Amino acid sequence: MPADAVNYGKLACELNDALSDGRIDKIIMSGSTTLALGIRARGKNNTLLITAATSPRCFLTDKRLKSTDVPLSFCLHLRRHIGGGGISRIYALPFERILGVDIISRGDLGEPRRYTLYIEIMGKYSNVVLTDENGKITDALKHVGYEESRPVMPGLTFVPPRDETRFDPSDERADALASSCPSDELPSVMVKRLRGLSSVTAAEIAHIAAQGGMPLSAACKALTDKPISPVVYYLGGKATDFSFCDYESVKGERRAFPTLSAAMDEYYASAGIADEKTAVLSAVSRALGSALTKQRKKLALFERDIAAASDYEHERILGELITANLYSVKPGDKELVADNWYDGKRVTIKLTENTPQEDAQKHFARYRKKKRTVDNLALQKAETERAIDYLESVEVSLQSASDVADAEDIEEELEQQGYIRHNGKRGKKAVSEPHKYEAEGFTILIGKSNVQNDRLTKEARGDDMWLHTQGFHGSHVIIVTRGKTVPRSVLEKAASAAAFFSKARLSENVPVDYTFVRDVHKKRGAAPGKVDYFGAKTLYVDPISPDTLFGAKK
Repeated sequence: MPADAVNYGKLACELNDALSDGRIDKIIMSGSTTLALGIRARGKNNTLLITAATSPRCFLTDKRLKSTDVPLSFCLHLRRHIGGGGISRIYALPFERILGVDIISRGDLGEPRRYTLYIEIMGKYSNVVLTDENGKITDALKHVGYEESRPVMPGLTFVPPRDETRFDPSDERADALASSCPSDELPSVMVKRLRGLSSVTAAEIAHIAAQGGMPLSAACKALTDKPISPVVYYLGGKATDFSFCDYESVKGERRAFPTLSAAMDEYYASAGIADEKTAVLSAVSRALGSALTKQRKKLALFERDIAAASDYEHERILGELITANLYSVKPGDKELVADNWYDGKRVTIKLTENTPQEDAQKHFARYRKKKRTVDNLALQKAETERAIDYLESVEVSLQSASDVADAEDIEEELEQQGYIRHNGKRGKKAVSEPHKYEAEGFTILIGKSNVQNDRLTKEARGDDMWLHTQGFHGSHVIIVTRGKTVPRSVLEKAASAAAFFSKARLSENVPVDYTFVRDVHKKRGAAPGKVDYFGAKTLYVDPISPDTLFGAKK
C-alpha cells in the first residue's frame, strides 16, 4: 500500500490547511499504540488518529474512539505538555514517512512553551515522539534503548532516521537507475535504492517517466506537483490501495474522495486492515499455536521413549531368575531355561561368556537404568501435560478478549510464563477489566484471561459466589453477593455465562460448579488461573451469551 513519503507529504499539506491555528482540546489513547488528538479548528471539531501498531497510519477520522479506562503514561505526558496548546504548522520531513506537528503551549506559570510532535509511520518501527524547543525528547510512545543504532529516550536529542545508502527520488542520481535496469524491474529497484517510495508510487513515477520521455527525478517532481485529488482503488469490492491523486499505472476500479484523510479512512476500513487488538491477538495466537505444537511434539517423544524403556521390570525378573538358578548353570552354557514364578511360564535367558553372577548384575543394572529413565521421562511428561493444559486454557481466554488491554494481558501472561520472548521494553499499559453485568441486583464479573481470573478471585470477598465449568477450561465467574443469598435464577444465569466463556461453549448440558470464594484456594507456584476448590455444588446448563442473559454491560 502507498503509505509512503509522497502520500504522507501531501497529507501533511492537507492537515496543515485543516488544523493549523487549531487548539488541542482532547488527548486520548484507545490502546497502547493508538492515539487520538481532538483538535478544534476552523469552527469544527476534528479527530487526528495516530496508530503505531502493525498497520501504522495517521489521518483525520470521523469515527469515535474508545479511550482506555486508565490513561497511559505517554497520554498523561501529552496532556500535561501540549493539552490546550495551539498548532502552528504541520509538515512532512522531505521524503521521509515522518510528520512534524509544531505546537505552542503554556508552562506552569503561563509562559509559552514550544513543542514538536513527531509522528513516524515506519512499519514496526513506527513511533510518536514529543520534543521541546531545543529538540530534546521529553517522552515517546515507544522507548528505544541505547543498544539500538537510533535510541529514542527522554533527554536525548531527536534525530530523524536516515538511510544514507539511499537518496531522494528527486535527486539527479536517480536518473541513472532507469538506464541501468530493465523497465519491468525499475519500480522494485527504485524502492530499494530511493527513499520513501512504496512499490505503487515507484511504478507511477516510472510510468510518468516512460510516457513523458523524462528522467526519473523530473517524473518524481511532476508527480509531487500534482494537486490533491484522492483516490481509493478496489478489486472485487475490496480496497487495495489509495493515493493522493489518480495513478494511471494502477489498474482496476477506483473511487474519488474529497480529502486524503477520507480516502485513507475508507481504505483501512474496507481493506480490513487489522486494528490493534486484532493485531496483538493474531500475534499471540500464532505464538500460542507454535508453543502448543512444540509441547505436543515433546509429549509424543516422551511417550515413545517411555514405551521403549517400559520393560525394565522384565530385566529385574531375568536377574532374579539367574540368581535363583545359579546351581543349575554349567560352565559353557549359552542359555538358562527357568520357571518364571511371576506368571508360571518357562523363560529362556541368554547367557554370555561371563559368569552367571555377572549376567545377573548386568540385568539388574539395565533394570535400574531403564527405571530411572522412565521415572525421569514420566516427570517431564507430566510437566509437558501441564504446559499443554495451561496453553489450552489460554486458547479459551483468546475468545474472551474484547479490547487491546485484554489482548496485551494475554500476551504479557505468555511472556511471564516463558512462551513468548519479549522484544524491547514494555511501557505502562492499560489495565484490562473483566466483563461486568447486572442481574436482579447482583453484579456478575467474568474474567477474560488467566491472570485476570486470578486477580478477580483474589479480590473477591469470601462470601461472594465463585463459578467455573467442571472439567473444561474457562473463565472464573464471580457473583458479588454483598452478604445476600443468591437466588437460583441468578446462579443459573451466571452458570450459563461461565459455560459460554469456556471450552464447552458449543456443548449442551454443561456441568458448572459453584461455591463460596472462601473455599477457593490457589497453590503456591500454580499456573495462572489454576485453583483448588471445596464444597462445590453443580448446575447443568446450556451456554448462553451474557449479552443475551443480562443485556448491556454495566
